[in-house]
Amino acid sequence: MICKKALMACGNYWTSPLRVGSHQIANALVQMEWEVAFISDPISPLHLLGGVDLAIRFSYYRHGGIKFLDDKLWAYIPGALFTPQNKPFLRNEWVNRSWQRFTFPKVASVVAQKGFDDVDLLYFDSFSQPFWLEAIHYRKSIFRIADRLISYPKATGATQFILRDMAKKVDAVVYSAVSLQSYVDSLSPKKTYYVPNGVDFFHFSDRSYSMPPEYKNIPQPRVIYLGALDIWFDYNLVEYAAKQLPQVSFVLVGPDQFARTQFKKKLSNLYLMGSRSYDVAPAYLHYADVGIIPFDVHHHASLINNVNPLKLYEYLACGLPVVAVSWDELKRLSPPALLSETKEQFIEDILKSINTPGARDERIHFAQQADWSQRLTSLLQQFEL
Repeated sequence: MICKKALMACGNYWTSPLRVGSHQIANALVQMEWEVAFISDPISPLHLLGGVDLAIRFSYYRHGGIKFLDDKLWAYIPGALFTPQNKPFLRNEWVNRSWQRFTFPKVASVVAQKGFDDVDLLYFDSFSQPFWLEAIHYRKSIFRIADRLISYPKATGATQFILRDMAKKVDAVVYSAVSLQSYVDSLSPKKTYYVPNGVDFFHFSDRSYSMPPEYKNIPQPRVIYLGALDIWFDYNLVEYAAKQLPQVSFVLVGPDQFARTQFKKKLSNLYLMGSRSYDVAPAYLHYADVGIIPFDVHHHASLINNVNPLKLYEYLACGLPVVAVSWDELKRLSPPALLSETKEQFIEDILKSINTPGARDERIHFAQQADWSQRLTSLLQQFEL
């Protein structure tokens, strides 16, 4: 049997502690017997000047890529003389469109050697790799937009021009939140499809995980957040909740270098765990009591109101009660979760979820309907792939 092939041009690298929808889509494609090249945004010596730890990403480059998922997925990170960054001399359109000419070895040649210069699907979630539209042959092309990209710190003045150009050239733009539709339409794409975020249901619903050893020293009830701890995370809200609920353990799992600078006080019931691999992430959820999504809607409304949160589905797949701050897209989903409008209600909803967790089966059913295999099958049928 001849396997179908996909080249996925993505912002994050394959084993990044921040697992996004593109990781899940790649995994689902492999489960459907596709071969996948997962090409991440490039690295350069200039990253070292910014204090970026390149050890893991450099290993992808140095080894000419690394294979995963029974060798069905090849992940690679190009090395370039310079790369697009939101910094002087690197934020212009020429750098964004030309960095691949200064890769060593040439990234297009590496991809061709691996057999991905002619693919069934060319997929983007990154606006830093538009050159693939001209560099390889493909049957269909997709640009997936899961956030309002122009609101990200990485975005530059040139970003909007590149986004619009890519949106016009690909066969379709796929967006993950209803509230993103007007933004996507403003890019003038040929076609659009709404495909909400999903979950690897069986990975998260599997109840065979052992309790994480750290939990032996973290008393119940445990309230957990699993994901990115970036500027849009509401550190003040979580600190307030931890102060008001000293009997509750607040566990934050995710890259925490920035987070450690944001909390004003060291609280004995607030645990910053750092990153954990995707393979063991469900264990931290299964042995928690409540999952929270405390995003700072007040200061980052344009970004968060367009987010269809992956972690919602991951929490629910584990059967975990969910408490989230309320925002437009989340309300539109009508999930089996408690949505809080104020910090006082956030406290009340956590206590309610601990004391009366509600219908576990309803939560699991909601997540099961969002399994990525179903989401992706429907999309590929639209493209006759």
